[in-house]
Amino acid sequence: MSRSSHDDLRLRKLMLQQRSAVQRQILGIQSRQLLAPVVQTVGRVKAGGQWVREHPALVAGLAAVLVAWRPKAVLGLAARSLGLWSTVRRVLPVAVRLWAQWQQRSSQR
Repeated sequence: MSRSSHDDLRLRKLMLQQRSAVQRQILGIQSRQLLAPVVQTVGRVKAGGQWVREHPALVAGLAAVLVAWRPKAVLGLAARSLGLWSTVRRVLPVAVRLWAQWQQRSSQR
């Protein structure tokens, strides 16, 4: 191969690397935009959980009123909530592990 073709290949490689870098940045921006509502919702759920922890008497009183008023509805809701809770407890560790791997891979590029 001539020197000119080596230079052409080197230039092409550099251009492809730069193009890949730009595409990775665009992908990162787009994924952050896509996940922003999810992150916001998670923040709201955390804030709600914190409020419940800070006001246990109010939550217990409200629960007692609901049980006295509509016991069957509350028991059905409790059963569905328990099912959801057990599903979340099983899925969350896997989701957290996958999320960490994804973040690690995206930060290495």
